[in-house]
Amino acid sequence: MDREAIEHARALKRALQAAIDSGEITSKEHLLSRAAGHGLIVTRNGKDYAGFRCESGKRLRVHFNFGDHPPRKPKEPKPRKPPLGGTWIYALTAHSRDGSRMACYVGQSVNPRQRFKDHLACRRAGYSSSALAEWAAAESAEIRATVLSWVVGDQKIRTRFEGYWIRLAIMAGFETPDVHRWGNLPSTENPVGQPDTWPTHQIVAASIPLALAAKEKLSIRPLFSNREAPSAETARQLDLNLECD
Repeated sequence: MDREAIEHARALKRALQAAIDSGEITSKEHLLSRAAGHGLIVTRNGKDYAGFRCESGKRLRVHFNFGDHPPRKPKEPKPRKPPLGGTWIYALTAHSRDGSRMACYVGQSVNPRQRFKDHLACRRAGYSSSALAEWAAAESAEIRATVLSWVVGDQKIRTRFEGYWIRLAIMAGFETPDVHRWGNLPSTENPVGQPDTWPTHQIVAASIPLALAAKEKLSIRPLFSNREAPSAETARQLDLNLECD
């Protein structure tokens, strides 16, 4: 009985495969219909093969290439993380050796570490913080970087907060070399979460050498914010490990 079942399964396999190879069976639907007529139950339904089980329990498999199998679905691109809804206000400061003079540059960036690298590398006259670099070189002073504030809002709001910090620096007695090129900005009249005066002691304590800020991933946190500072996960997008309260 078992021998007969084996021979029966082999005969069905040969018949179905021959019909496929000769073009008598022209589609997968046609194949499944023919197999059902022989009492076969589908056990595998592959892209280029099909497996069946006979009434006796014996199994068989046939192969085909009808060209009617659906194309692979293209991989969907991974959704990009939404851009940050704010910016970091930072300061570059330098003090003369005798402490009688001090100079400052204030800027904003969504990636402070990269911006610090740009400041360190760029010495083109009249551009960015180049005037501060010249001032520091003449005074043999070290330029130090401080992340002042995390500001959330549209570009108009961010620019006005940057202008507010520039105003605080000037009121505190800082020279701002070439400020007419980079700092001629409006100032917010509603500085939510910001200090009323330049926070000298906090900035001195939090500042680090610009060369170090440009090269290392450091744990730095903004001193102020007009809204809750970003989580550690969001901060990693900045390529700077910002440790926020």
